[in-house]
Amino acid sequence: MEIHFIVPLIPKAQKRDRIAVIGGHARSYKASEQSHYEAQVRVLINQYKPIKPIEGAIELHVSCFLPIPVSKSNKWKLAAKRGEIYPTGKPDYDNIAKNIGDIMEGIFYRNDSQIVKAVIIKEYSDNPRWEIIMNELGVTL
Repeated sequence: MEIHFIVPLIPKAQKRDRIAVIGGHARSYKASEQSHYEAQVRVLINQYKPIKPIEGAIELHVSCFLPIPVSKSNKWKLAAKRGEIYPTGKPDYDNIAKNIGDIMEGIFYRNDSQIVKAVIIKEYSDNPRWEIIMNELGVTL
């Protein structure tokens, strides 16, 4: 089974949990910005979810189309649009993958440990978005 969908939001990396000490005990919690972003993505991807979460091994392709920086020259922007310049700075590929992988957990699959193959691509675009392709490779026996 292949699932392909687009999330029309600027791709963001997963933010680190915040730590607070309450009554002498450390407590970890998500930043409100992270929680809000995750909720937005969940609303948009819910329409593509399978009837039940995938049980087997998964191959995941995540293409992140990041906004072209407005501060760059027109020549630079044109080269970025043609795919001659790639976003080599933040967000890091692994934090991008972690963010979308965790958001999809429990909706598309039980646990992100089921992802056995992954391709993460970062490119520039005038139309920032996530493009996700997920293939079920087999079932776990």
